[in-house]
Amino acid sequence: MKIRDILVPVDFSPNSLEAVRFAVNLGDPEGEIYLLHVIDSDFVRRLSEEGFQSEDSAIELLRQRASDRMNEILKEHSQLGGRMNSMIVVGKPFAEILRVAVDLDFEMIVLGIHGRHKSDIEQLLFGSTAEKVLRGAAIPVVCVPYRQTP
Repeated sequence: MKIRDILVPVDFSPNSLEAVRFAVNLGDPEGEIYLLHVIDSDFVRRLSEEGFQSEDSAIELLRQRASDRMNEILKEHSQLGGRMNSMIVVGKPFAEILRVAVDLDFEMIVLGIHGRHKSDIEQLLFGSTAEKVLRGAAIPVVCVPYRQTP
């Protein structure tokens, strides 16, 4: 069974890029893969409060950088043609992932996770965006650990 519409949240870490590769192999050749980057509104607010940049200029800069990186990923997977798209939103990452998954009626979320705590799955996920998405999702969520090759 191939999944037709997959949402892949990306933060540009090796973990999330591994999730993109996994989704490409998992997805139906006729389906679509959407990459979602969430600009963390709490992070932007803290930048502004600390006097680094206004919220609007920080969002503009972060959006441009994310767009450039998304374009690199799309170019890397250009063999997929128009089946891979991207979107950038502002908000709380877990909430936006869940909102976009529902609003656009995805069949599955493929999410990269950090593999630092290999011995305890609860410790691995507790308090993380992945844990919140797992708890809140009404569709299957596949968590893909990053495996660094020796």
